[in-house]
Amino acid sequence: MLTINKVGPGAVPQDAEQVMIPMRDGVRLAADVYLAGAADPAAARPQAVVLVRLPYDKNGVYCFMPVISRYFLDRGYHVVVQDVRGKYRSEGATEFGLHEVEDGHDTIRWITEQPWCDGDVVMWGDSYYGYTTIAAAIGGHPALKAIAPRVTGSQLSMVLEYGDGTRDVEQTARKFYFASHYVDADRYEWAPDWSGRPLRATFERFFEQIGKRSANFDAEFTGGSRFVPPPVKALVESRPVPALYTIGWFDNCAIWSWHDVRALARDPEWAERLYLRLEAIDHENYWLGHAPVAPGDDHGADPAALDRMLPRYLDPAIEFFDAVLGRSGDLAALPRVRYEVCHGEWNESDTWPPRQASDLEYYLSPGLSPRLTTEAAPEESLLRWTHDPSDPVPSAGVNPFASLFDRSDLSPVGQREDVLRFTGPAAGQDTDLIGTVTLLLRLTAPAGAHVHARLLDTAPDGAAFLIAKGQVRLDVPAAGEETVVDLQSIAYRLRAGHRLALDIMSSDFPDYVPEAPDGTDPWDSLPGEPVTREIALGGPRPSCLRIGAWQPEQLRQAHGRRGDNP
Repeated sequence: MLTINKVGPGAVPQDAEQVMIPMRDGVRLAADVYLAGAADPAAARPQAVVLVRLPYDKNGVYCFMPVISRYFLDRGYHVVVQDVRGKYRSEGATEFGLHEVEDGHDTIRWITEQPWCDGDVVMWGDSYYGYTTIAAAIGGHPALKAIAPRVTGSQLSMVLEYGDGTRDVEQTARKFYFASHYVDADRYEWAPDWSGRPLRATFERFFEQIGKRSANFDAEFTGGSRFVPPPVKALVESRPVPALYTIGWFDNCAIWSWHDVRALARDPEWAERLYLRLEAIDHENYWLGHAPVAPGDDHGADPAALDRMLPRYLDPAIEFFDAVLGRSGDLAALPRVRYEVCHGEWNESDTWPPRQASDLEYYLSPGLSPRLTTEAAPEESLLRWTHDPSDPVPSAGVNPFASLFDRSDLSPVGQREDVLRFTGPAAGQDTDLIGTVTLLLRLTAPAGAHVHARLLDTAPDGAAFLIAKGQVRLDVPAAGEETVVDLQSIAYRLRAGHRLALDIMSSDFPDYVPEAPDGTDPWDSLPGEPVTREIALGGPRPSCLRIGAWQPEQLRQAHGRRGDNP
């Protein structure tokens, strides 16, 4: 029997007024209105409004929206926090990502019709409620003056295809999300049994136990799911608004943030309005400086820790909104990029990667222990590993969304026979690694194969901690051509005496679905037989790791074995 906790809506705070906002199809969405400087709505002075639209309960403890609303209130903004369609107190069907463009537009329209709105609306939010800021931008209401999405992207939870015969490996979190947050209006807290096979079985037990199903989950297996967000092209082609994207170096959703940022940076009109904040945080906003998190630093459980977090969490958006609206400061004077160097300080730049990006190339080299070297081995050699689908390499932590909460030492993973660990020389002094991280791998593997890569910081005592990771699934076979694995971007201080290490393997479970026999669904299949993979090292076309200003899509076009990146 699974342990399941069903969580319904919390109480509306006394300093908020709940209203039901009508959408164009007649469905009404519940929202809390907080008015700065006035207990009586009739006495409220017209001011700009911060809008937050979320599926996690506007009154719940998880997202602490009343606390956030009061923080914005104290800075002179009115605030509207809304349960999205089908969630908690809002009407309508519970459908992931299906109505957010239209509902965001209609909510902004309603706000501008209120006497306490001065005609300006800005939007802020994390994850799904960061996605709703992007959806509203796609909706194009002229009153939307700026968005500040955090740890999110327009393609949130989707499997990205790269156009060179590879795609990202599916994260298990999407289907689990549908079976916890998108069953009905409430939330279901439970833990899947990832040890069972097929993977779908634990979800079927969950649905049987609660006596209902998730239409969103079931649609994942029909091949025609409606529950997908608009493509990033819809955002690029919409009316540009100033946008402050916050990306976490340790966020498991950063892949979707970078997907947006790279697309927007290529569009001249959006590029003029694009701002980045790159932080040493994970998806749940735990900070590297607190990892692993002590009780006094757990903002999810300690109100004092939450109070300490709020300035770092909200002040950048307030500064941005104030500049966009002409309240204080000058938007043109704000740096386009602010980035935190892990174990270092904050820096500013006018672009990402910055002009002071690294220019480093490490070659994967053979030996008794595989190495990362600054010169390629002169002769080509092959290195193999055997992947056993019934014994996958474990993921880095318990919760992929809170990887810094219990940050794990990954040194034991390097001892596994199905993991290739390449280790570099010890740093003679503190060295900042800045820019994109891309692995060019001379790979031989069949269609359907997975490749996972982890970049690690190995301390003098041997402990190894994750810096960045990337993964691809082959749609067609690879026969020694360059396969590009995008590890996204880093700003990381490799301290004196520490070493870089690179792990290559074929699984990262349960954060990512395991490989399945060719032509089968990993959610419905049983583990296949062990398979051997190989990479070519050295010679005229060596496998290598690049850190710097190289863009993965450019490398795919230059080295891609099966077509151009779109």
